[in-house]
Parts: sequence; C-alpha cells; structure tokens
Amino acid sequence: MTVGTGTPLEVGEEVSRFTGMAKALAIFGVSRIIMLMGFAFSASYLKVLQGSGFWKIQAPRWWSYLLRYDSAYYLDIAEYGYRYNGNPLQMQSVVFFPGYPILVGAAARILPISVPFSAVLVSNLCAAAALVLLFLLVARLWDQDTALFTVAAVSLFPASLFLSAAYAESAGLLFTVAAFVFMFRGRMALAAACAGCVSATRPLGFLLTVPLIYAVWRRAGKRFSLRFLGSAAAVGAAAVAGLIGFILYCGIQFHDPLVFVHARAAWLGEGGGLPPGQAAWRQLTAPVGLHYLPNLSDSWFFLAFAGITIALWKRLPLELNLYTASTLLALLAARVFQEQGFISMNRYLLLVFPCVIGMALIAVRRAWLMVLAGAVFGAMLFMHAAFFAQWYWAG
Repeated sequence: MTVGTGTPLEVGEEVSRFTGMAKALAIFGVSRIIMLMGFAFSASYLKVLQGSGFWKIQAPRWWSYLLRYDSAYYLDIAEYGYRYNGNPLQMQSVVFFPGYPILVGAAARILPISVPFSAVLVSNLCAAAALVLLFLLVARLWDQDTALFTVAAVSLFPASLFLSAAYAESAGLLFTVAAFVFMFRGRMALAAACAGCVSATRPLGFLLTVPLIYAVWRRAGKRFSLRFLGSAAAVGAAAVAGLIGFILYCGIQFHDPLVFVHARAAWLGEGGGLPPGQAAWRQLTAPVGLHYLPNLSDSWFFLAFAGITIALWKRLPLELNLYTASTLLALLAARVFQEQGFISMNRYLLLVFPCVIGMALIAVRRAWLMVLAGAVFGAMLFMHAAFFAQWYWAG
C-alpha cells in the first residue's frame, strides 16, 4: 500500500523540519519557565513598589505579573477604544498603535475570555508563532543549528519577558518575521501585507519598506524601470498602510492626524530632564546598583547589536542588513540622541532579530560560547522578570 508520494529525502526533510519546529517551541517553553521562576522568586524576596501609578488587576498571580505599566493602555484600548482629552502633557492611550489591541479585543470577543487574559494569550501565541517562523527562516537561509540557537537567544534575551507580557512586541515580531519569510520566498504581496500589519503595531514598523523595495529592485534585475517603480510604489504603499490608517483615524477622531506623536510629550523626561545625548551618556556610564541593575544592559546591547551589524554585514542577506541598519539608525536618532537615551532600548531591540542571527553565526560552532551565552541570557531573563513583577522597570 502506498503511504505517500514524497521521496525518502523529501519525507526526511519534512520530519526534520517538524522536529526542529518542536525543538523551537520547547526552547521557548523553557525560557517561559525561567521567567515564571523569576516571578516566584520576586514574590518572596523582592519588595513590591507601591504608589498611585502602580495599578492592580484581579487576576491569578502567575500571569498578573505580565500586566504592568503600558499594559493598562493596551487593555483600555482593546476594551473601550482610544480616548484623548486634548492635553499632550498627560499620559494617554492615543500614543499606542492599534495593531496589538485589535488582536486582543478580537480574541476576547471570539473565544470569549476576559480582555486581560486575552492580552496575555495573544502575546504568547504570537511569540510562539514568531519563533517557529524565525526557525524556518534561519534554517532555510543557513542550517537548523543556527536556527535553533537564534530561537534560543531571542527566547532568553532579557527583554523577551515582553513577548509574554501584555505588550505589542510579540505581535510586532510575528509580523516582521513573517514579512521576511514571504520576502525570501518571492511572495511580495504577502510580505507587504505583513509589513503593513507591523506599521500598525509598532512605531518603527514602516521601516520594513526599505528591505521590501530593495527586494523588488533585486527581483527586477536591479534595473530602474516603469515596472519596478510601479511595483515598488505598490509594495511601499501596502507596507505603510497600517500607519496611514492610524493617521487617518486620528485625523477624523481627534482632528490631529499626528496626535500620537504630539501626545508623546507626556513621556518626555524619561531621561531625567537632561539635554539630548547626555541622558544616553549617563546611562552608558552609570555604576551598577540594585535600582538601576535591570536597565544596565540597554546601552551595551545596543552597542553590541550595532557592532554585530557592521562585523557580519557580508554574511547576512542585504534585505536583513538594510532592515537592521535603518532600525538602529532610527533608534539612534529618535531615542539615543533624545532625552530618553537608552531607556527601554532592549524592548525595541527585540524586533532587530538579524543581529541575533549574527550572534548565532558567531557562536554556533563554538559549544562553550553557546552554553555561556545561554547561561548569561537565562540569568538576566530571570532577574528582569523578578524586578518587572514587582514594578521595577526592566525593559
């Protein structure tokens, strides 16, 4: 009896692919156990910060720790929509992009479940799907060992707790990786659609237009022509559709198309009121202290990612390099040289996964380096999760 039509090699490749995907999910699961261990440790050994800005929600302890800080705004948008009272100096939900809360609200209504649980569920499902796609992408471009180490590095990255928290990072990572998966398969329409979802989810999502337009140019034989210009315009328009849609919504609803930019004034001062650039320098040279410890790595990871981008430029496809370079330059201009400095940089770096691929290419043939990196990242994830659970900012 014939079981299938695939050749033994094809069947073996399929089995190997599914085995690799299962390993990727297992790695993510182990990283979530480390995160939960950090939560459990914090409940016994860390003092919870208290004050008017620290809100509480009725939820089981094991996942209520994932509802912190900006989560309140995402939950409010998912349940009630956007609200803005016209005061740009008051922190309000209009600065947060709609992609993630749309997913949360939809899941809460379809399943049906509470909005807070929906937020945690959507984040973890998006994260798991993103890591599976990342494994497939890297395995296609290099090999499975490199792919698995890339997944491990992303899963154990200190700020990866935001892939499980009620934040938009997991949805942003999923759509970003999906865009590159389709891009390298020549499915430009689907790649542009995923990029459009990113631009509706994260502020820098529109930068995916850079590698997309290059990919169109490469497919056109690297020649400028009317066909290339038409395709590039179509792909670019689709890639920024989410951002344009949000701008139109803000213009109609609040009579200010860029209200999400203007309302960011309430968040200025994150650097302590220092002039632009000085906050970044002070954070870079800050001594190690208990209060500052969770955020000590933001500046150094940014510099490490920039160094990896330069050192491994020739080993990664130009599409990935263009995305990384444009994102790091945008972060340099919009945050490092502004009053915020390196604050929350690790959370932004979560989406710059090509740099993590670079780490994997460096470490994959060096077992000792992989073990060392995994141990350091795992310890940092544990620490970040513990602090974050008790309202110390760690991302």
